[in-house]
Formats: sequence, structure tokens, C-alpha cells
Amino acid sequence: MNSEIRNDFHGRLAEMIENSKMEPFAWAKAVGIPGATFNRIWNEGSIPKSEHLIRISEHEEVSIDWMLKGKETFSQESASYVGIPRFAAELSAGNGSWNPENAETLDHIPFTKEFLSRRLGRATEDGLIILSANGDSMDPLIGDGDLVMVDLKKQNLTEGIFAFVLNGTARVKRMRQALNGDIEVMSDNPLYDTEILKKEDLEDFQIIGKVVWCGHHFAR
Repeated sequence: MNSEIRNDFHGRLAEMIENSKMEPFAWAKAVGIPGATFNRIWNEGSIPKSEHLIRISEHEEVSIDWMLKGKETFSQESASYVGIPRFAAELSAGNGSWNPENAETLDHIPFTKEFLSRRLGRATEDGLIILSANGDSMDPLIGDGDLVMVDLKKQNLTEGIFAFVLNGTARVKRMRQALNGDIEVMSDNPLYDTEILKKEDLEDFQIIGKVVWCGHHFAR
């Protein structure tokens, strides 16, 4: 990344921290950036990785394009970033809803193409969506209010974390299929028991897709 972008980014970083009325390292803690990482950013002039750019973007409610280039809006035609649509739907251990035909697109969250390629093995953003998690059944991995990225193209039920609909309720859980066709539905929070979905009771069961990324929410 050239020195002009680096200098511009750190100027805007200083502006955000000044506006927050916080000390730099206190601000970094509130955003969720580890101290050693922030030291490299603040004192050594490095540019944050994509995951930390996203945390800053969400915390300060500014676009990544603005932080790096001074642009006020994110562009879908950006050479380095793609936007993943965030839908107005929730995934929970209790009430939830999912209707892909009627779901409202709230915005697009930017991710680098390098992140999609290296971390997710994806050449494009096609089939990726972002939804909100609701409840504490998947704590500590996925907390209440966290954003989860779901790959709609991963419909085969292998062991992992999936978004699914059961009896009209949208949920996110760790799942595993038994040899007899039953499905184990597991919570990471030990306060919740494992559920067994019998293969003969799966008429109202629909896989939305596999969860491939989670963005943690930090309270302000």
C-alpha cells in the first residue's frame, strides 16, 4: 500500500480517536483491537488487516473506502473490495424468521477479495449473505447481536455450524448427521441441551447454508 494512502489513513484514524474523546489505546480496546496490534498501527504506521478495518468501520459507522481513500461511500466496483449483502433477518435459538424472497437488504458489508480467497476459498462473493444472530445458545463463539456470514451454496450437511429453518423458525447451530439419518443439533453454550432431529420429522427442515464467518459485536 503506497505512502499516500498510509498517511491519509492515519490522519483519519487520528481524527476518529480525537472525536471519540478517548485515549488511543482505550479507543482500540473499545473497538476490539489487541494492544500489540494497535501499537503497530498507531506507532509504527502499519495499515490494519481487513478484520480490524471492519471492526473500526462498524464501531465508527464509517466506510472502509473513507478510511483508506477519503471516499464517503463504498463502491461495488472497487477493485479490492466486494460487498456482502446484509439482510433484515435474524437467526436464533428462539424466535426468528427467514424468507429469502421477501428479505430486505439493509446494506452491503465490505470484504477484501484476498480475504474471500485465502480464508474462505471463494473466487467471488456469489451466494454469500450476512445475517444477525440472536440469543446466547452459541456463546462464546457466536454472541447475541453478532453478524454471521452464510454460504448459501454449502447445502450438504457436513459437521459444522449451519443456518437452518425448522418449523418456521430460523436458527444457527452446530450440526452433525448420524449414520441413521438423524441430525444432532448442538449448542456451544453448555446450558443448552443437544437436540435430536429424527429423519422422519424433517419435512419442515430447510438448510439455509453453512456459517463461514462471524463478526463479534462489542458493546459501546
